[in-house]
Amino acid sequence: MIQLSVEQTIILIFLTIVTITSSTADRLQPTSHVLQASPGNCSYSIEIETTCAPSAETTDHISVRFSDLAGNLVIVKHLKNPKLLYAPRGMKNPGGVYGGFQRCAIDMFETSGACMSQIVCSLYLKKFGSDGWRPGWVKVLHGWDDGRLAPVSHTFYFRTFVPENVWYGFDYCRSRGGLTPHIASFHG
Repeated sequence: MIQLSVEQTIILIFLTIVTITSSTADRLQPTSHVLQASPGNCSYSIEIETTCAPSAETTDHISVRFSDLAGNLVIVKHLKNPKLLYAPRGMKNPGGVYGGFQRCAIDMFETSGACMSQIVCSLYLKKFGSDGWRPGWVKVLHGWDDGRLAPVSHTFYFRTFVPENVWYGFDYCRSRGGLTPHIASFHG
């Protein structure tokens, strides 16, 4: 029988609750099999919800980094060219160019990088600038050659303002940081 620490048990319970209470689309479990047998680049979509809290939106540059337990890592230094997946009724888009991260909106960003061999279990955001920004959740999906998207991460729930110029997020890979987002420093 496998013995789990109290922290591992709490994380397991939290991830179970998140999976049960997520939206219908999010009830799909992350892909747990090898995404690509050979090394190379894989395509990913990153979905980010900005909360409806006052001043939750931002025009700052946002970076993301995510990895799996095997150490495969993807870093996107500036999320650009968002696809708006959800906009609240009455949302105005001055100038006709959508920059993303609007209050109450869900955006999708496309990127590519190292192929994950396991579920994405670590995700951090970095905000460059002085706007307040309050993401609700972030999830990573793998883009298959036929255009299908499959979740490769659980949903990472932030629901708090992101501090400036630091990596802020979660590391469930090694059970560091608990169930709330935290600041991390990365070397190399």
